[in-house]
Amino acid sequence: MKLPLLLLAGWITLATPATAAHYQLFLLTGQSNSLGTTDGGEADPSPGPDPVDAQIRFFWHNLANAKTSLGSSDGGFTKLQAQQGGFYKGSATHWGPEMAFGRSHFRAGVTNLGIIKASRGGGGNSFWSKGGADAHMYEHLVKTVQAAAAHLQAGGHTFEMAGLLYLQGESDSAAEAAMADQRFEQLLANLRADLPQATGMRAVIGGIAAAGATRDVVRAKHAGLAARRADIGYFDTTDLRGQMPDALHFNKVAKLTLGERFARAFAALPPLR
Repeated sequence: MKLPLLLLAGWITLATPATAAHYQLFLLTGQSNSLGTTDGGEADPSPGPDPVDAQIRFFWHNLANAKTSLGSSDGGFTKLQAQQGGFYKGSATHWGPEMAFGRSHFRAGVTNLGIIKASRGGGGNSFWSKGGADAHMYEHLVKTVQAAAAHLQAGGHTFEMAGLLYLQGESDSAAEAAMADQRFEQLLANLRADLPQATGMRAVIGGIAAAGATRDVVRAKHAGLAARRADIGYFDTTDLRGQMPDALHFNKVAKLTLGERFARAFAALPPLR
């Protein structure tokens, strides 16, 4: 039986989504400066409006700890935006480097851009160590990316995991700090193996800024790792200490600077061969 032309055309449209695209996805994770607090005392703690935010796909699920969610994008992608707060005193919302990173990267020409954020309010690098006694952040990362990937695939889209953006280390113990480079190498290797379309994923480590001897070790380990590996970038943030109202968390201007530095550092990485 021959289908009427109008019916056949409609079936073809449904079977082949007209808006299908190939996305470059970036995964942001880490502790509170990756999460981004908003209690810095600014009259307007928001990231401010930007017309490109509506063009950037954003999927998130942040945690306070292994048992407490800080909110999510409800299993789907939204435009780039601040996320739910209300758990930590003074932070009615959360946003971090994702805002300026997404805006900068989009304007650099990466227009099919998606950001997946799975950050935590504190915690040492052991939480990101696959197979550890408490690896809830590693497990959460993988589940969050898998959910985002399934959402894209359901819409007929394809994707690649292009980059890992990491900002963590202020809460590392002395033992964790001594392993900061090894732990990050393991994290990148495990994510490349466990995430879909991630074999070519490169990474950028945002240096922590808060003062302290153990934090100095974290900085040195992360910077040394990036110096040894072409697929891992690093940038320093100690010049931003004056923009940390509580000597630990970045204010609005510093968070926007962080995102821009992530974008520049990633753009400087050579492609994997």
